[in-house]
Amino acid sequence: MASEGRFDLSDKKEIPTGTINVIIAMYQLALSKALGSGSAALTQLILRDATSIADEMLKDLGVELGDVEDLKKDIPKVFKLVGVSEKVEVEVPEDKLSSGSVYVIKVYDSIFKPVALLLQKKGIKFTLSPESFIAAYVVKKALRKENTKANVRIQVEPMKSPEEPLIIKIIVR
Repeated sequence: MASEGRFDLSDKKEIPTGTINVIIAMYQLALSKALGSGSAALTQLILRDATSIADEMLKDLGVELGDVEDLKKDIPKVFKLVGVSEKVEVEVPEDKLSSGSVYVIKVYDSIFKPVALLLQKKGIKFTLSPESFIAAYVVKKALRKENTKANVRIQVEPMKSPEEPLIIKIIVR
């Protein structure tokens, strides 16, 4: 289909990570300019429907996560499967899926790290972090088994330096 100018998710067209970072930075800049501090609220709204959409789209890519059994293992597995990062650490709260629980995800080698660093230098809050959406997707998938009404909130800490990991907090609500 790609030769006819039509693409679907199964096409294997590759885009350099630098180009993807530019696109994400432009979206983040536009969102920040249009909504100001409200851009973070919009990101939270996106999460409400993101899990079912992600399931559908990832399936078209040939990636099926199935049931989430162990978030400490499953979150890094998904990052590797989709090609975003090879080194991800997950701190799982004792209370796991109950309201107020906080998962801390540290992403060390993300292909999106350059955009996070650039936005930090420009003083722009990175509310569209692809890493945070991936982590939230996996946590929400686990939540769906326990409580279909439970939701999550994302908090991305500003990047401090290229050597430091991107730190994402997923808060169960």
